[in-house]
Amino acid sequence: MVQFADTKDIHYNYYFDTPDYSLAERDVTLRLRTIRKENNASYFLTLKVPTIDTDTHLEYTQRLSEKEMRLLVYNNHLPEGEIKDLNSIHGGNVQNINMIRVNRVKAPYKDIEVYFDKISHRGKTYYEIGTKIATDKTKPSREERIKQFTGLLKEYGIEYKQARRRSKKYK
Repeated sequence: MVQFADTKDIHYNYYFDTPDYSLAERDVTLRLRTIRKENNASYFLTLKVPTIDTDTHLEYTQRLSEKEMRLLVYNNHLPEGEIKDLNSIHGGNVQNINMIRVNRVKAPYKDIEVYFDKISHRGKTYYEIGTKIATDKTKPSREERIKQFTGLLKEYGIEYKQARRRSKKYK
């Protein structure tokens, strides 16, 4: 039912850690996401830091230029900005440890947007279906959007499993 096209919406997710892997040990994720849609590219560096609430992370994100992206991916050089300034978290010395390619198709379903992802990692292909359920007070309610998504899964006989974060799943 879902047609993946290599020119539509491709994400390259690069994951970074310290030489002693202290970020992973502390459940901190440092990811550079390159998004290619049609003939456009954008680059986002995100630092996810765990909070006291289980499975909740504080996210810092900054947009990068292509030059900054290349310096980070190929030379492990953190670009200037808020994330580099948070060196008490990452120590300023990070290295590229992993890359995941995601081919994404989005489709509206009732009041939610559903994502179908084809994931390529080290010669293997995986598939995921998901949605983002915001925690704001928009209508319909968060609970209603969750109900819509689980209803979609049930309608197509898809077993619901909460996915582990990709930074932990694909190593």
